[in-house]
Amino acid sequence: MYFYLSKILSPFLDVVNFIIFGVFIFLFLYLVFKKKYFKLILIFFVSIFFIFSFFPFGNLGLKYLEEGFLDKKTNLTYNNIIVLAGSESIFHTKLSKILNLNAASERLISSVDLALKNPKSKIIFVGGSGYLSASDDDYNEIDVAKLFYNNVGFDLERVIFVGSTRNTIENIKKIKMLNLINKNDILITSAFHMKRSMLISEKFDIKLIPYAVDFRQTVNEGKFLNFYQNFRVIDNLRKLNLFFREILGIFAVKLIL
Repeated sequence: MYFYLSKILSPFLDVVNFIIFGVFIFLFLYLVFKKKYFKLILIFFVSIFFIFSFFPFGNLGLKYLEEGFLDKKTNLTYNNIIVLAGSESIFHTKLSKILNLNAASERLISSVDLALKNPKSKIIFVGGSGYLSASDDDYNEIDVAKLFYNNVGFDLERVIFVGSTRNTIENIKKIKMLNLINKNDILITSAFHMKRSMLISEKFDIKLIPYAVDFRQTVNEGKFLNFYQNFRVIDNLRKLNLFFREILGIFAVKLIL
């Protein structure tokens, strides 16, 4: 139920979409009914849009999500390297017949790096497809991951592929079902997503070592010129969406698990 509800509401859980919908809806209502309170609500939505566009609230939010995972232990001993799917571009890989990854490709790259440092370790890749219309026969995240490991020449015998998952909760459930007895298994996912992933792991009583990659916050070291050079309205809005969705996910986990 949670999966279907989250996917059906997905366009409205995007905070920028929500604001833009609000602008158009209340602009229409004001033009039709000429009511002052519709105009005031319209001004509110327009003001919020410009504030979020020109101030780095999304970046501050990502900093909050990521700051606890910046430091990594250098002398780790581990048996399993668990990788959460999310870096695989399913559609473009299927379309082009060659490997396509997205901004979270460090998840896969880091799994190989860690596996090479410990030849006795295994990679456990967990994924599937998050699309409502997906079926078991469709091209999915595991197909893309297999292509990646094959392309970089990594031994597929060292990779366990765990499929048929559609979101992070189902990913962690599958990990729980593996009955891993090691207390030093590493979990790889994007830094902004690690807080929620670890929270779900705790709910399922699974002890994992967080290994965050794919950091998204912008660090300007306090220099105005760096901030000016990197300023992009679309980046502010994209980061705001990312932060807002992750916070909603964390609240949902606390409510339903």
